[in-house]
Amino acid sequence: MNTGIINLAHGSGGREMLELIHSFDFTHRGQWENCDDDSASLDIENNNKLVFTTDSFVVDPIFFPGGNIGHLAVCGTINDLAVMGARPLGLSLGLVIEEGFSKQDLAVIIRSVIRISEETGIPVVTGDTKVMENGKIDKIIINTSGVGIAKSEELLTRDIVTGDKIILSGGIGEHAVALLSKKFDYETDIITDCKPLIHEISAVKDLIKLAKDPTRGGIAAVLNELCEKHCISFLLDEEAIPVKHQVRKITRMLGIEVYELACEGRFVCIASQEEAGLVESRLQEFNTDAAIIGEVVHDEGNRVILQTLLGKRILPVPSGRIVPRIC
Repeated sequence: MNTGIINLAHGSGGREMLELIHSFDFTHRGQWENCDDDSASLDIENNNKLVFTTDSFVVDPIFFPGGNIGHLAVCGTINDLAVMGARPLGLSLGLVIEEGFSKQDLAVIIRSVIRISEETGIPVVTGDTKVMENGKIDKIIINTSGVGIAKSEELLTRDIVTGDKIILSGGIGEHAVALLSKKFDYETDIITDCKPLIHEISAVKDLIKLAKDPTRGGIAAVLNELCEKHCISFLLDEEAIPVKHQVRKITRMLGIEVYELACEGRFVCIASQEEAGLVESRLQEFNTDAAIIGEVVHDEGNRVILQTLLGKRILPVPSGRIVPRIC
């Protein structure tokens, strides 16, 4: 029997959260596959896969430079489907609202949801609303689920081999820095990177082996997860990882590891050595900061190795409470 209590680190996307999830015994999954990925998949007729995902958002503050909790929730669920190679078909929207919450603020949040839905052509088709007594929750919690479809050969779950390249679709840390600027009241021009990734993914889906969006725990978490799952190691070039000057300056000032910060409009993907250059150039049409940041190497440690100007260091799985609630 598990003992102890849940603490904030168990929801931060790092080692503690993974250990908590792995302690659950969800072994009966029937015909569902990829249940440990961003979305689960199920074989249906005509060589198609039904793809399903869900997520809950407790961001604080709920309004931040470039977005809000509604914008974040819808983009997050769309992206979890997109990085699996699926075409999103529909979303659900579940709201848990604190008594006394502003109707005007709620209207702004819902308008953001509608705007992303209309821009992407992905409808919100069902949902639920609950209201809790004042003080029982902090303002508002949003849960979004989504379903999509992909041909079996389109599902981005292919094998990785030594020599494959790691490509990042844009600069990291911008979402977290935007929220932290609002929370701690410092000046910055950085706005959230939060956006739907369906067009970027579509542009490279035929060239890449898999993709992950580095949300909770940042690229440190997702790359370590891939290393463990595929029994491989990554060698990253720190100088190649795109980080805006303001982001690096602010994270150093706050003593935060930039590689552990959530991104809500970026993804990392793996491509063969032969295709990586083309993937990079296609992604640079959407974001000039897109870059090849490393490669798969032969190393028995199943770990992420960071090549810095001073030598190599291990980039570990994040641990503890990484930052306050940013997704």
